[in-house]
Amino acid sequence: MWTGTINFNNRIGPQHLHMAVRLSAEFKDPVPGQFVMIRPNGGGGPLLSRPLSVYQYVRNHDHVILELLYRVVGQGTELLSQLTKAAEVNILGPLGRGFRIDKTRSHRILLAGGMGVAPITFLADYLKGRVAGKYELKICLGAKSCTEIVGIERIRGMQGLLNIATDDGSMGSCGLVTDLLPSFTQGCDPGKTMIFACGPMAMLKTLVEQLAPTGIPCQVSIEERMACGVGACLGCAVTVHDRRGKRVQKSVCKDGPVFNIEDICWDQIR
Repeated sequence: MWTGTINFNNRIGPQHLHMAVRLSAEFKDPVPGQFVMIRPNGGGGPLLSRPLSVYQYVRNHDHVILELLYRVVGQGTELLSQLTKAAEVNILGPLGRGFRIDKTRSHRILLAGGMGVAPITFLADYLKGRVAGKYELKICLGAKSCTEIVGIERIRGMQGLLNIATDDGSMGSCGLVTDLLPSFTQGCDPGKTMIFACGPMAMLKTLVEQLAPTGIPCQVSIEERMACGVGACLGCAVTVHDRRGKRVQKSVCKDGPVFNIEDICWDQIR
């Protein structure tokens, strides 16, 4: 467990905030798709920490800066939203299994629905700055309306094609973010393409149907309620196929949150 100090905790939307936390230089570098468990330092409030995906990460000489993007959805995140500069937070992490980068797949398509923008933005930045070689990058963001599209300023500054879809058409195309995918996958070489996605389960289920006939591999980061963050409580179990095709239970926090889309038993997902 680490104790960090808040650099800023800015509201960027009606229910969305962008937090930066200063931590010891001993904090381990996260990879895209990993998350942390965070809670205010000290007593009071909910017992359990809240899982938040890493949005950005910067290592300096004597400290690191961890950035988090989150939405207020309950008492825990409401308490986080009230924290001000210099307040202390307790952080456990980085946790989980992140996205795996196959350098032989030069065509990369990133899809984010809702708060999936946080890990997808970190992944896009990681691919831009730390993965050598020529590659083609396309990024698709989706949300219910323009008021829920957050964090796009950072993505717009990256090399890559950004496309936006909103349910009500208030920004970008009118429709679901998955509606954008067919135009990008048509004619793609499955052996050179990889799709990375994070968003609501309904969005990921749609991806399963869309990608089945294409043969294009996809890694998905699952959004799930978590209690401990380390697989001890079994509160975030998901059914997957193991290497022998047998159905087994895995913890989203420990074995994920990133899985190959074909490994998940989608008929067991609510």
